[in-house]
Amino acid sequence: VDVPLRDQPLEIQFFYLMRGLTMTGYYTSKVGIADLGYKGNMPNVWDGVPQDVLDQHGVAYDPEWIAKCVDQSKRNEIAEWDENGNLLT
Repeated sequence: VDVPLRDQPLEIQFFYLMRGLTMTGYYTSKVGIADLGYKGNMPNVWDGVPQDVLDQHGVAYDPEWIAKCVDQSKRNEIAEWDENGNLLT
């Protein structure tokens, strides 16, 4: 049976806190980020949900939506919306 942390002895609560702070400190440091191999947020190519998955669920993309939203030639452009929330770009 797992005992909630708040009901554990203070020594266990202290160790839990220190372990979490140590891990957070390490993996948010320059050396920790390098250890993870994290390269930051990077754009990627997304062609939408694969066709076999769409078929499996009996759904399909609206061709107009695909033409507007999944255009790899525009992948570096920032999307813009009008005041009503309609996608312009």
